[in-house]
Amino acid sequence: MKTMTCRELGGACDQELSAETWEEMVKQMTDHVMEKHPDVAAVMKKMHDEDPKNWGREMKPKWENTPED
Repeated sequence: MKTMTCRELGGACDQELSAETWEEMVKQMTDHVMEKHPDVAAVMKKMHDEDPKNWGREMKPKWENTPED
């Protein structure tokens, strides 16, 4: 299990999100941003439309370097 904040993942707050896998973290972050930060979600959607893999290329190394809880 790894824990990262919304902000560490490119979001706008310090809400902690925990997941066993990168794929689970992506889902949690997506759900969190859509619910709590619709303005950030709109920016992320635009970024995704332009380059679907950009966020993952940037954030996955942070995930990989985050120690297990």
